[in-house]
Amino acid sequence: MAESILLRFLRSGLIDVKGDDTKLEKIGLAASDLATALRKTPSKAVAFVLAAADPEVDAGDPAIAEALDALGKHWVTYVNTFSGPPVAVARAILLEALTQAAADSAPIGAAFVALARNAFSVLDPGADSAVWADVITSIEKEVDARAEAEWAVPSSVSPPVADFEVPDLAPLTLTAGHTDVEQLKEEFYAASGPNYVNQNGQQAVTRGNPHWQSNNPAHWVTEFGNRMAVSVAEALDTAVNGVTVGNADLSEPIRSLAAGVSGYVSEAMNTMAAATTGLQRRVALLWWKESLFSPTGQVSYRDLPPEAAATLMAFDLHQQVPVSSPASVVAFLSETVMSLPLVEKEETHAVLDLVEIAQTNISLNTARDAGALITAVPEGRGPVIALIAHSDTPASRDSSAFRRLTGVPHDARLTLSEWACWIFRELQAVHATTASPKASRGGRRRTRG
Repeated sequence: MAESILLRFLRSGLIDVKGDDTKLEKIGLAASDLATALRKTPSKAVAFVLAAADPEVDAGDPAIAEALDALGKHWVTYVNTFSGPPVAVARAILLEALTQAAADSAPIGAAFVALARNAFSVLDPGADSAVWADVITSIEKEVDARAEAEWAVPSSVSPPVADFEVPDLAPLTLTAGHTDVEQLKEEFYAASGPNYVNQNGQQAVTRGNPHWQSNNPAHWVTEFGNRMAVSVAEALDTAVNGVTVGNADLSEPIRSLAAGVSGYVSEAMNTMAAATTGLQRRVALLWWKESLFSPTGQVSYRDLPPEAAATLMAFDLHQQVPVSSPASVVAFLSETVMSLPLVEKEETHAVLDLVEIAQTNISLNTARDAGALITAVPEGRGPVIALIAHSDTPASRDSSAFRRLTGVPHDARLTLSEWACWIFRELQAVHATTASPKASRGGRRRTRG
């Protein structure tokens, strides 16, 4: 936003600081303090949005009180400036804090848009509607762009570059045995003839080949060949048996190479899975829409009362998609609800009646249990799903307190498709601000029926 929320409230006459810029600065400091608190505790965003959006919010609402407490730390005498509790100032502080926090927190931004869209679908336009419309549109563009990117289906997938290291192999070392040359000489002498001249020049007996080439050539050759073959074979066997190989253990290099290849394959598969996530989600949702079967209730939506079916559809869709979802997902839910044969598209239902059905219908037991885990017992301003989830508490059944606890007018009416979208947005907003950072980036904790 080019201009701060507080300055726009001031220029529109929605807050009055009697021309004192220092007071506006103090209001800004209070908003910054709440923005910091929001970043630390994103779950505060739900109450902050619902209180800030409603011009008729009670002055004693916890969110309004927290905003005024923050203001009092910087502007001690603010109570002397206004004739009563400055609820409008508190709402402006809450909106400014939400805008600041949503700028660097995707979950808070997603929750803000979902809850604000719900609130302004049933509240009468107020003097600050134009300011809110600009803020919602601005944050919604960022939220939807982020969600569309997460759901995108790429036209092609580029595998990662194989950059794993091939381990260096230590060179093999060979150590050969030694042949006894002197012994080999004696055996060669013996193969050649019965006598030879030794180192001393004396004739020595070999006890070898008795035949001489001159008097019996054929027998000499036979004897010579046989003896030479034996001598050479024994010498070769001795040398070969003496060979040893060093650095022959390749188990560690092979394990290292296998680990590198496994890491590359795993990265490639993760890349492929991430690239096709959007397609997988769309296919799964189309299957769900066409089957009209509740995965949590294990029942056909056609077998349920339309009011209960619409509520269960919202919960089931919430279970199937991440908290960061494009606006088209809400439209998809609306069309799915209207595809039920018993749903009259234009027929409206009192929100109080829809809440009572959601509190009591047995098919919504799983949804109520899941809602109880992510919402608090109704006290101050909170989502409608808190009344449904905590249906056993007195406040949840108190119709006179309904407006105070939810911000929804008593006479509010919605079509069943609008009701389902309302519940879906609340579930997404609450889950986004209570989930772990990992889950809020797209993960989804499943609740089994």
